[in-house]
Amino acid sequence: MNLRQARSWVPFACASILSFVAYRTLSASEWYYAILWLLAGLSVVLAARLLFQAGFKAWPVAATAIGLLAGQWWLVEALILRAFWRLNGFGP
Repeated sequence: MNLRQARSWVPFACASILSFVAYRTLSASEWYYAILWLLAGLSVVLAARLLFQAGFKAWPVAATAIGLLAGQWWLVEALILRAFWRLNGFGP
């Protein structure tokens, strides 16, 4: 990977890191979920852009999936809990 290719990953990495930091630190904020959803949307857009640029090769797909899972863990956690609640009859 050359410097030009690595430069395109910086915004995605920053969005994932910011999302993780916001999840861990801003829980008392009034704008907590709005910020998390905004960062999640930004991460998804940046991930899609990266995948289209990389041509859906194996390692960019794996790196993007890991970045999305780590950065958007709050959403993954919420979806898993919702699935368990539905399976046990407690879902909304």
